[in-house]
Amino acid sequence: MARSQPGDITSGNRLFRFISLEWVPVTTALVSLMFSVSSIFISTREPAVVMILPDQVRVAQGEDFGFAYLYVQPAFVNTGRNERVEVIRDMKLHIAAAAGGRPAEFVWGNQAELVYDRATNQLNYRYVADAVPLVVSPRSAQVPFSVFNGPKGWYFSPGVYRLTLSAQRVVSRRPLQETVEMTLADKDVDFLNKARGRSFLVFPVKKP
Repeated sequence: MARSQPGDITSGNRLFRFISLEWVPVTTALVSLMFSVSSIFISTREPAVVMILPDQVRVAQGEDFGFAYLYVQPAFVNTGRNERVEVIRDMKLHIAAAAGGRPAEFVWGNQAELVYDRATNQLNYRYVADAVPLVVSPRSAQVPFSVFNGPKGWYFSPGVYRLTLSAQRVVSRRPLQETVEMTLADKDVDFLNKARGRSFLVFPVKKP
């Protein structure tokens, strides 16, 4: 078995000190740089906001109002890993019948809430706020109960309708968009027309 020479031990100690000491500041600086770049990248990313549509909508129409209108309550949730906020500037609801015909653009009119009317034993809605921009942060989702007004003289007929909700954002230029379908039977349309806009019906919606 060969013995280590004193010179070999000295060289080994120098090499060990070089590896264990000389590279520590460099390695630390590289790791710090990686964390800094990663933090900057995360903090400057666009807010990751998703829009979730409900499983039902409320519809009303009648000559007393002169148009059809819908109650829709979307949810806006910020799933991003930073503290940046997004602002929902406006919403529009595009409605088209599966059988064809003139489509309609429903505009976001206001925000409301459902209240129980003891006089009629029915649910009704009460005005809460205008259609103002909505701030969506990682700690605060938005679930506006929204009223969408159709164009003057446009009413639902029996059939299948495709509803596409688009939400325009401020930070990101890409709008959020989701599409669902609902079906109105003859009896539904008859009820809505006779109610003359004073009562609504609830319709389930599903992905097309």
